[in-house]
Amino acid sequence: MSDTILRQMNMLQLIPRYPQKVTTANVRDALNDSGYEASLRTIQRDLQELSRVFPIISDERNSPFGWSWEKDAQGYESPAMDPIQALTFSLAAQYLEPLMPKANFKRVEDFFARAEKVLVGSEKTKLARWRKRVKVVSENMRFKDPKVNLDLRQKIYRAVYEGIQIKAFYRKRGEKVADERHMHPLGIVLKGSMHYLICMMDEDPINPRYLPLQRFEKVELLEAEVKEPKGFDIDEFIHKNNLSYAYSNDLYTFEAVFDKTMAFHLLETPLNGSQKVIEMGDDKLLIKARVPDTLQFEQWLMSFGSDVEVLKPKKLRNKFISLTKKMRSMYQ
Repeated sequence: MSDTILRQMNMLQLIPRYPQKVTTANVRDALNDSGYEASLRTIQRDLQELSRVFPIISDERNSPFGWSWEKDAQGYESPAMDPIQALTFSLAAQYLEPLMPKANFKRVEDFFARAEKVLVGSEKTKLARWRKRVKVVSENMRFKDPKVNLDLRQKIYRAVYEGIQIKAFYRKRGEKVADERHMHPLGIVLKGSMHYLICMMDEDPINPRYLPLQRFEKVELLEAEVKEPKGFDIDEFIHKNNLSYAYSNDLYTFEAVFDKTMAFHLLETPLNGSQKVIEMGDDKLLIKARVPDTLQFEQWLMSFGSDVEVLKPKKLRNKFISLTKKMRSMYQ
């Protein structure tokens, strides 16, 4: 296969879907990084030729000019999607749709639509029958997605991808006015309908923060590289904070007696690797584990109501005793 064809195939993969666009210079730089050297004039000529065959367009309404796949274009894929791949995409769509914010899901929706077309043509096959018999059900409640400005989201993603700092106006929880902050993006975490930016701030270069994207009101990309704290591990950060409201960064030993019927799933899906279970009489389970000191864990425990008795730590047991007294007074 000639270098020209390989270069043009790579070019097609660099072009985003409208309204996003990529400039000729961007395409040239990306190709150079991949080992394809070509002048701007050559790149422009290639794009013009490709636009006669593929649904790509040049946006020259405002500077900088750029290239995009048409909004409703089916995209570019080679080789063609076979039935097994189509089934995989179809199942992935069922799994991802409840987890991803709608704006992000729509970015890959065309792949799922293409998979459906392949499967429609295979209605009498075992693949299509199996697909109808496999469903994905979300374990958690599905909340309405928070409103996040798409342009701001893209800038934050780009900052994480490129490892560059940002200047942002961020509104703290409960506040009506946003403050200007200088941030060092370290990662993005998706949790249900929420997107969080994991970052450092100039005023606190020691403790990483996690910030919901819907509270960002303005983002400016900077050229300076992110200063990542020594030894930072995003997996460890997520584990310690559990991306919920943390009372502290500590783990503590939790111990409680559960109704076996209500907590049976913990025998098959443990809290974590430290969990230990002792079967007791009267259909009770004594469960011990090291857990994060977070509001989310306490709310999970509260969902068991009278089917759990917290034994340790004493501080948590006392909190549940106080909660029980308050509820009793409310419902008398």
